[in-house]
Amino acid sequence: MRGKLLFVAGLAVGYVLGTRAGRQRYEQIKLAAKNVWESEPVQWAAGQAQDAVADVADKAVAQARKVIAQVSGESPASATRKPTAEPAVRGTSPMTAPITTIKPDAAAAARATAKPRTPKATPGA
Repeated sequence: MRGKLLFVAGLAVGYVLGTRAGRQRYEQIKLAAKNVWESEPVQWAAGQAQDAVADVADKAVAQARKVIAQVSGESPASATRKPTAEPAVRGTSPMTAPITTIKPDAAAAARATAKPRTPKATPGA
């Protein structure tokens, strides 16, 4: 609760100071922020961060494919293949290419075929 109160107080102080500074000061701050963002060191760091995130994402996708392969019973080699940019069937777009299905496990099949539960009546209702 204390954190929320401090946050709201900070917003109120920022609003009051911002309205007193006026539009001209806002434009100065905006221009300064734009200049900092467009500076070479900041852009270099942003590029490095983007590359690092892409590397982590690639590793996460590869690991997820391995887990999916283990669960579905496929060989790990087929799970680590990268998808091709070309459609699976010549003459079709990627949007109309055939979709492969994932084999459901036994528990999912049991849940899908189970009868839905009906709520029990409460006494006195």
